Amino acid sequence: MEKRKQRRTRKRLTCELVIGESRQTVLVRDLSPEGLFVQTRARIDPNAKVCLAFAAQADLPEMVLDVRVRRKRHTPPRLQSSVPSGVGLEVIDPPAAYLTLVERSAASGGVQDGDAPKEEAAAGSGIRTFRVRLIQRGKPNANVFTVRSETLQGARARALARAGRDWKIADIQEI
Repeated sequence: MEKRKQRRTRKRLTCELVIGESRQTVLVRDLSPEGLFVQTRARIDPNAKVCLAFAAQADLPEMVLDVRVRRKRHTPPRLQSSVPSGVGLEVIDPPAAYLTLVERSAASGGVQDGDAPKEEAAAGSGIRTFRVRLIQRGKPNANVFTVRSETLQGARARALARAGRDWKIADIQEI
């Protein structure tokens, strides 16, 4: 059952999550005037207050949002490509620049939740982009590749061919 007060626009943006003294680059998956979902593996307690810092864009200034964690979703690594881990955040007193960003995201072709099923959107888009994290067998080395393919299996094959035979896939996500 949908509990959100407003519909969210699916839009991928990068920003920094600031938790105390630590900063982490995260990916915004969807946003609305009152909240957003951020893909992260950071352990944050529900109701915790944190900040999101967005870099300046076009004619929008750099902005820092005060947000409160409303929900968190932890997903096992093998399912990260289809269901990302992250936190649902409520924006506390959103600044005008953020509201402008939300309006532009919706107007620039961001998909409104409920407009089209995810499978239909993916099937109609043709070539997709994937981020693949690999680890070297028997060693602590890791590598990340960005590959383009029509399917998840194709992305896996391209990444493994690029990395070589001593590597295995630890995580794969569509971006």
